Amino acid sequence: MKKTIIYILVLIISITGFSQATLQYNLNVGDSFAIRQDSEQIITQDISGNKQTITNDISAEMSFVVKKVENNLFYIEMKYQTLKMKTSSPSLGVLMDMDTSITPDSTDVQGLIFQGLINSPITLVMQKNGKINALEGTEVLIDNMIKNAGITDPNTITQVRASLDQQWGDNQLLGNFEQMTYIYGKNKATLGDNWENEYTGKMKSKNKWNITSITDKNTKIAGTSEVEMENINASATVIVSGSLKTMITVNSKTGIMLEGNAEGICKGNTLISTMPDTKIPTTIEFKNNYKTIK
Repeated sequence: MKKTIIYILVLIISITGFSQATLQYNLNVGDSFAIRQDSEQIITQDISGNKQTITNDISAEMSFVVKKVENNLFYIEMKYQTLKMKTSSPSLGVLMDMDTSITPDSTDVQGLIFQGLINSPITLVMQKNGKINALEGTEVLIDNMIKNAGITDPNTITQVRASLDQQWGDNQLLGNFEQMTYIYGKNKATLGDNWENEYTGKMKSKNKWNITSITDKNTKIAGTSEVEMENINASATVIVSGSLKTMITVNSKTGIMLEGNAEGICKGNTLISTMPDTKIPTTIEFKNNYKTIK
């Protein structure tokens, strides 16, 4: 009789061991982790019947440390550890090839600018659902990039800062980080539970999430998104829309993403500033892979 009772108790405990009511971030001061991101964008433009393709390959390793927890907000310090960016085209060749793990030549201004990113801290102010309320330190980050390149002319600094702000300013980086963090909503930690949220910024998306499996260690979440992207600069504006599919595995207790991948395709047009009536059909295919490396 005693053996039977023990068996039943063990069975019940194993079934009900994961009892967290809500799947979200549960972090403490001092918690740390690092994420590797690998991304590919294939941009195809149909210019008067001739297709031109440009491929952007980006990989980055980022470290995160929880510095403060206050009023249900996490203050997380992020630093880029490495960054690689390559832009190439079958017809145009290699347009950019940058790797911060390689010390650039003193005449390589672009390489020196990107070297200034490394180990320059940014603070993410994040809710428990992963939505980022604010970023702190982006202005210092851009200062470090300019300083590392040895740029001292005031006019040049103004021009470079304006350009860098489009890629590394608050709005752009906040949107990029939310794609890694803003997973949760008003959801329960139960199999089949579903919820919705939205991303804003240059890439806007309406996301639907669903828990496909859950244990006391890992939770798998599937997502589908309707995406709109708009990139405006002095010479051209790209406006596209499409869809995205995402699969993410997270730590059930901390909410930290262990690995994730997203694939999507958007179609639309490129508008040239000097030819406002001309629309160049444009397709962007993209893949993003994330993995916690420590």
